[in-house]
Amino acid sequence: MKNGKNILLLTPGFPKDENDYLCIPPLQDFLVKLKKSFPAVNITVAAFQYPFIKSSYKWNDIPVFSFGGRNSKLEKLFVWDSAITLAKYLRWKNQLDVVHSLWFGECAFIGNRISSRFNIKHICTLMGQDVSSKNFYLKLLNKEKLTIVSLSKNQSELFKKLTGQNVTEEIFWGVNDQQFDYYNKREIDLLGVGSLISLKNYSAFIKVVQRLKKDFPSIRTMIIGDGKLRKKLMQKTIDYGLENNIEFAGNISRPKVFKIMQKSKILLHPSLFEGSGLVFAEALANGKSVVSFNVGYASENEKWFIAKNEDELYNHCKNLLNKNLSFKPMNIFPIEETVNRYAKLYGLLN
Repeated sequence: MKNGKNILLLTPGFPKDENDYLCIPPLQDFLVKLKKSFPAVNITVAAFQYPFIKSSYKWNDIPVFSFGGRNSKLEKLFVWDSAITLAKYLRWKNQLDVVHSLWFGECAFIGNRISSRFNIKHICTLMGQDVSSKNFYLKLLNKEKLTIVSLSKNQSELFKKLTGQNVTEEIFWGVNDQQFDYYNKREIDLLGVGSLISLKNYSAFIKVVQRLKKDFPSIRTMIIGDGKLRKKLMQKTIDYGLENNIEFAGNISRPKVFKIMQKSKILLHPSLFEGSGLVFAEALANGKSVVSFNVGYASENEKWFIAKNEDELYNHCKNLLNKNLSFKPMNIFPIEETVNRYAKLYGLLN
């Protein structure tokens, strides 16, 4: 039986409109699928920092309240008070049953206060670098009062190491099935997708391509994404003589990313850390093979190859490029499972 519930979602950021594809893509997919699967559910979003303006608006028919914190310390108390005031209003209207916070930070802190004041369930999803020894909220908050959801086994183990406590659930961010002709020609050998920051380690991508060029002189690769290291990485590409082998595509829309995935063979993702790594799920669902380190929800199978170092990244890519690869899709992270598991936590399923 499907029931209606009233959920207040607390998040540092939220899409400013339905074309804001870069802002937490897995959350966008999840909310759209949740509303489609459970039409009676009422979701209200409180966005603490982004969008950078104070406003209220609708996103895919979901009410959003943006507090415009802009990551400013001066605005922090205003943002927190605004979230609590919104919760009071929803409670007064009898529209508050569950509070769900993203990241184990200020949203979880305020979520705990709302949960205690109104005696409602508080779910917190660990999102990535919030599971870090540098995050003082891990020690500040009473974790016994929380339903804590991790995105992967790796993240759960790190949380246990840092706090001595087990998470309540492991629920991956899922993806929708992709529709495409998997017999289409794949013209791009290696694809990278992610922010061009040190944590994503795209210098390793360039080094791997440099080595592979000796075996495959006309190798064609592409990196999608942007960040503060873009100029440095592009210069390294020139220094290595790879300007004709590596294309920097910048930020492009998610549907276009999927189209490019469907024209490429291997996702080489050299990131040193992922909370989950949605790009893995997206690549597999679009028929690609994956080469990565053991980060996020890495799970070795016939299309996913886990490396321990840069030499193994190179060897896995070389071996795959020498094979007649299959490009049939593999969705081992279906969004339907994500939605149904959260639905149980929300109390939408009896």
